[in-house]
Amino acid sequence: MQVASRFLLVWGIAYNFPATTSHSPAYSSMLLAWSFTEVVRYGYFVFTLSGLGVPALLSFLRYNTFMILYPLGISSECWLVYQAIPAAKLLDERIPYVLWAILAIYVPGSYVLFSHMLKQRRRIQKQQRQA
Repeated sequence: MQVASRFLLVWGIAYNFPATTSHSPAYSSMLLAWSFTEVVRYGYFVFTLSGLGVPALLSFLRYNTFMILYPLGISSECWLVYQAIPAAKLLDERIPYVLWAILAIYVPGSYVLFSHMLKQRRRIQKQQRQA
């Protein structure tokens, strides 16, 4: 789901409708959310795979920053898709319907992703209390 939304935003929106991203606070906040999330995620994976154990700060960031970064990233992504609708209509009258459908999918999709991370967070916190 995350990979699909990233392809949509990079190739479907930013590449095809660059006016929606130039000087856009939504584009900047989306990139900030994506970047910080990936640095934390892959840093966490490096330590996990190394067998050395994950530093407490990195574990904290992995299972807590999503509460701010997911809403920031998702709302930024939605805003950029919404901003692309008028330009998309100039290319083909059907494209805006596709973009509206994508926006309609974002709501339940973001709920699923956010709920999954909350479950992961509870699981990790439980493991940490037991250790």
